[in-house]
Amino acid sequence: MIESKPHSIRKRMISNVYSKSFVQSSPQVQKISQLIIFSRLLPLIDKAVIENRPLDVLEINYSSAMDFITAFIFGLQNGTNFLQEVIAGRHWLEIYQSRLPYRFWNAELPGLVSFFHKLGIPIVPRKVGAVDIEIEDWTLNKCEAAKISMADSSPRSSSHETDPVVFAHLSTALRASKLKPSSPDPKLLPPDLNIASELLDHLEAGHETSGIALTYLMYELSRHPDIQGKLRSELLTLSPPLLCDSSRTLSQQQRSNKNTEGHLLPSPRSIDALPFLHATIIETLRLHPPIPGPQPRITPSNLTSLVSSPPLPPGIRASSQAYTLHRNPRVFPSPLTWNPSRWLDASEAHKTEMGRWFWAFGSGGRMCVGSNFAMQEIKLTVASVYSNFQTRIVDDGGIEQIDAYTAGPRGKRLILAFERV
Repeated sequence: MIESKPHSIRKRMISNVYSKSFVQSSPQVQKISQLIIFSRLLPLIDKAVIENRPLDVLEINYSSAMDFITAFIFGLQNGTNFLQEVIAGRHWLEIYQSRLPYRFWNAELPGLVSFFHKLGIPIVPRKVGAVDIEIEDWTLNKCEAAKISMADSSPRSSSHETDPVVFAHLSTALRASKLKPSSPDPKLLPPDLNIASELLDHLEAGHETSGIALTYLMYELSRHPDIQGKLRSELLTLSPPLLCDSSRTLSQQQRSNKNTEGHLLPSPRSIDALPFLHATIIETLRLHPPIPGPQPRITPSNLTSLVSSPPLPPGIRASSQAYTLHRNPRVFPSPLTWNPSRWLDASEAHKTEMGRWFWAFGSGGRMCVGSNFAMQEIKLTVASVYSNFQTRIVDDGGIEQIDAYTAGPRGKRLILAFERV
């Protein structure tokens, strides 16, 4: 949405379920987290340790992030299980990634794409259109499953079932709003397509950015074993500790995947309060922002000046980007150095200044609506992994970020070895 008012209305519909207070206190999010961490992620890593097998953490982080966001949106029983259903996960991630080189054209020059399409000259290959249809149909099926779950008022007693939190909230709000699909405005989509279109944005952004952030955090921690050790010392202060049982055999671990009883998570607030964990994540998002590309804005109806620019007339597109802001040497000395301590050792005034220039999630009315969910998911994942394992790099070829709006590793992988601690 380019126009501010429709975007603001739509964002208000869903901002409550993505607020920090809601995410931290939600029993649904706790149930999702407990199952994904103790029944999927940690057993997967432990199995690799037993087999002395390194792991591609980019694939794992994409899969884990997808499992988290789809469970929150559609309900755990309707979400993905890409951490365990590897073939299904690879297929979805591969077709999703195949669209990315062409995202620029439809986002920035849709008129040109349409013009050449009418001439029989496709700028975007037809195969991309087929992939779009597959992903859209997949999302519609998830929405239909969530709708059925929403209609089922029986208690979610199973550890594998939760409410479709975001779907239910958006469905209710959308139908009650002035922008409800039954409005006479012809530009609005039918109800099911309207909801599915919105939620496809959520699951795309929710898995890709978190997956990239986790991968670069694991990369930096693997390059800095001293910082990894310092982080682990802090993580072990959590109560209860995020420890999985290393004394079980592999078959016992696999059987335990059917339930999460006996495994308790520390409170989200206690994890969020760990200063060094927070610093390592924020510093990773500064140096390796998952979205380093430009965030365009349109100037308002009155004359506007940006910093020291001359007055800009209405309707002018202006943009900035995290990549540039995060490398300002006046605000971030030695900006190309990954240094989590900069966020702890600086004066309060300097911390405030760094916060003003930190733009990994954007700011203002267009700030990422899912930032609180993403931060909680990332903190829990890092705390769970590094409470139990230490990592070292096996193959980081192509680790540099691609030059794109959303920027993962050029090599599309990061191979790490895990060891029990």
